[in-house]
Amino acid sequence: MPHLYPGKNGNVPISHVPFSFYNIPMSECKTEKNRARCNCSYEPCGRKGVCCDCLAYHWRNRELPACLFPDAVERTYDRSLRRFIAIYKDEA
Repeated sequence: MPHLYPGKNGNVPISHVPFSFYNIPMSECKTEKNRARCNCSYEPCGRKGVCCDCLAYHWRNRELPACLFPDAVERTYDRSLRRFIAIYKDEA
């Protein structure tokens, strides 16, 4: 049975819900804690510490956020799904 998410017109499979739909106010975002462990090397980024915004932004570009990559790879700004799979394919 697929995981379902309550939508406006009934429950929908979680795989069919766009990330933008998740922009539901959270009771408490741990922005400072998130920012402290963020390894994003793009300094003018305004999404540091706001993980939901970061993930939504990168997913729209079919990428993953910096925190899912080792520092050396993150600094190349290649955050593609292909690069992620190449790095971790043998660890599954």
